[in-house]
Amino acid sequence: MMVATWLLTSFQMNKIADMSRNIIFILTSMFFFLSSTMSLGEEKESKQESSFKLLRSDESYSYLANQNELSDWETFKYIPLNKANDIVLTLGGEFRPRFELFNNRLWDKERDQNYYSHRLALHSNIQFGEKVRFFSELYHGFVDEEEEFAESDKVDLHQGFIEYQILNDGVGWKYTLGRQELALGAARLVGIREGPNIRRSFDMIKVQRVGNLNLQFFLGKEVIPSFDAFDNGSNFFGENNRNNPTLWGIYSKFKIKGDVGSNELYLLGFDVDSASYNDITDEERRYTLGLRRFGTIGEGFQYNTELMYQFGDVGPNDIEAFNIETDWHYHFRRYPMKPSLGLKLEWSTGDNKVNDGEINTFNPMFVNPNYYGISEVITPANIISIHPSLTLHPTNKVQLYFEWAVFKRESNNDGLYRVTRFISRDANLGDSNSIGEQFGTKVKYEINNHWSFDIDISYFKAGRFLKQSGDSENILHVSSQFKFIF
Repeated sequence: MMVATWLLTSFQMNKIADMSRNIIFILTSMFFFLSSTMSLGEEKESKQESSFKLLRSDESYSYLANQNELSDWETFKYIPLNKANDIVLTLGGEFRPRFELFNNRLWDKERDQNYYSHRLALHSNIQFGEKVRFFSELYHGFVDEEEEFAESDKVDLHQGFIEYQILNDGVGWKYTLGRQELALGAARLVGIREGPNIRRSFDMIKVQRVGNLNLQFFLGKEVIPSFDAFDNGSNFFGENNRNNPTLWGIYSKFKIKGDVGSNELYLLGFDVDSASYNDITDEERRYTLGLRRFGTIGEGFQYNTELMYQFGDVGPNDIEAFNIETDWHYHFRRYPMKPSLGLKLEWSTGDNKVNDGEINTFNPMFVNPNYYGISEVITPANIISIHPSLTLHPTNKVQLYFEWAVFKRESNNDGLYRVTRFISRDANLGDSNSIGEQFGTKVKYEINNHWSFDIDISYFKAGRFLKQSGDSENILHVSSQFKFIF
């Protein structure tokens, strides 16, 4: 009831009628949430059951072969298809209903929106012995208002690949061919687009070495989601949809003996036939050389630092850009609610000078759209930002997150960019570097291994550049969602 009360008292009364169906949805969801807590909280599951992974195709349930009894949900994870039990089917899926409310979306006072959406995903994995498997996944996205990119899709093949592996004690090689998800490192350049209903996938060939030294070699094209059934494509070998970006790379993960933490060193290639920046639209060929270091020092300090340098060309112009990001946290695990203080800093270059034959705008490539929150108003290009945060754990199942962020243009000669790689405000519309501030909070309740409930609230206060360049109303965004996964 607290959520419903907050919504009712935060907006003008003349909007209540338009919001009624969504209020009913929230209240129904809360009732369903509470009843699910009671009915599912008693569910018995194997002590060995692994947590669900970000990439569902990475999950393994081979340990279930040695168990005499399986829980109700575990029966979906181990289905022998022959008498020898060496051909095994695994099923899984997700249902994620969400309600979103926008006040002044994209700073536009005419764009007050509230709507319901959901994601439905179903996947299967067939393991043929120890070496071969086939993984497939269908995705459906729905929005009850107008169709939106990466939110609306009747149904489509999101993943479908075959994998052959040669492993000895967990060390060896994997060869993967087909449509698949890819997430690299901290997802600052290549993420799975978890915020919207339709996640990102690539038509790709990938070779991976697994072990103390993890290597990935890959080449693929991004799959662009469309609205109708089974119409998503990348045309990897065709001429249609040639503007689908191509991604290739060499990505390594390793540890240095005697050194604290882990390292990632990589080279990525990004090709697209039409890219738009502040002063040019042309073919782009960009390369990113990056280094990431992350780990934990002592009992409390957690660090995640990444350096990226980009070069290449956009038409006749050379590329020289870079990005520096840090994400540090200190955990006070012995204190009540186990507080954690965080500080994230980012410096993504913008173009230094118009028409100088050089592009200095950093390209975040396939960054997650909700990198700065699920309202998706800006992306890490031509940005300097600072994000102090506080995380609390009132119980083992509840997490509270609070963040304040300040955004400035790195270069006043470059504009403001939004997801994904679109310029939303030209540089010459204002001379200020102040984009604005964002205040955000998130409540996450992990009911059990299958059920969770999130509330996300953010408020973006427009800065001087937005006021100089066009619509500049402050944005309020509220999102509440359930997630059921099996």
